Amino acid sequence: GAGTAYFLGRMGIRDVVIVEQEELPGMHASGRNAALGRQLTEDDTFTTLAMKGAKFLRSPPADFSPRPLLGDEGSLLVASSEETLAALLTRARAHDLPWAILAPQTLETRWPLLRGMHCVGAVSFPTDGVIDIHGLLDGYLRAARSAGARVQTSTTVTLITSGPESVVLSTTRGTIVARCAVIAAGAWAGALGARSGSDDRGLRPFRRHLFLTTRNAEVLPHAPFVWHLDDPFYVRPESGGLLMSGCDAEPHPPGLPAPVAAETERLARRLETLAPRLADLPLSRSWACLRTFMPSGGPLVDWDPTVSRLFWVAGLGGHGATTSAAVGELAAARIVKRLAATGERRV
Repeated sequence: GAGTAYFLGRMGIRDVVIVEQEELPGMHASGRNAALGRQLTEDDTFTTLAMKGAKFLRSPPADFSPRPLLGDEGSLLVASSEETLAALLTRARAHDLPWAILAPQTLETRWPLLRGMHCVGAVSFPTDGVIDIHGLLDGYLRAARSAGARVQTSTTVTLITSGPESVVLSTTRGTIVARCAVIAAGAWAGALGARSGSDDRGLRPFRRHLFLTTRNAEVLPHAPFVWHLDDPFYVRPESGGLLMSGCDAEPHPPGLPAPVAAETERLARRLETLAPRLADLPLSRSWACLRTFMPSGGPLVDWDPTVSRLFWVAGLGGHGATTSAAVGELAAARIVKRLAATGERRV
């Protein structure tokens, strides 16, 4: 949502309101994720968007951020089967991503705590890294405000009514009349669609747990993040310890998900088999977040097919931060194109 507002401003649309239900922007998906800038995904559309988004993060405009917002740590995507390894290489070549194969022994050299991990090898992607989420969100909002956008917090949209010339948003803090409404509400996107006369487009939020270990002298602070694909889990350095997830995905209604103790035990059991040196590391905290998916597995960045003046930016499935610049630019371009075709310039 913030990325879309930013690019609308760059394209000359000044009258924009960002409606945020929380007291501060970024309290949910933006503030509770692992900040992994992974470009090669299982979906070609996401991979294309992630590569374009990562380019923006590595070299943001000077007035957006004075430094890169994507670290140079790189990533290691790990496979326990030759078939998975071959498929990774095929996709990397198809998208022309820089890559290198690592044998298990080399992987252990770069990640001593992963010694003994079950795998046949890994593919290194040096242009991946960890995203400065807070710097990214701040950059979008600051630049959007400079272009004329307003951010209205602590505001819940209760109804969206679309007509031939405008769309009306009924909110807990009054009414907003606009030329276009953009649903970019993460886990709440489907519910908002249902309040607009459309439907939820099949969007479903899923809960995922994250765990932070205590500080450990063996953690190499600038090591690449590691993502095991066949028996999914990921791990990266964080605050002197490790940030880990067992890649769980359970349906969950929109809201602030509470951690479930059983997921801690499930991760421990998985690590005992896959990466035994990680299994017994003490944890300092755990939390959960929500990722929202379309039934197709790809993103939803388009006009609603039944409700006029309603545009969707949703279903980013955990790739929101990496793809945000590409998705925001795509959304803004499609909105401006429609407005220009009808002679309208106000959003």
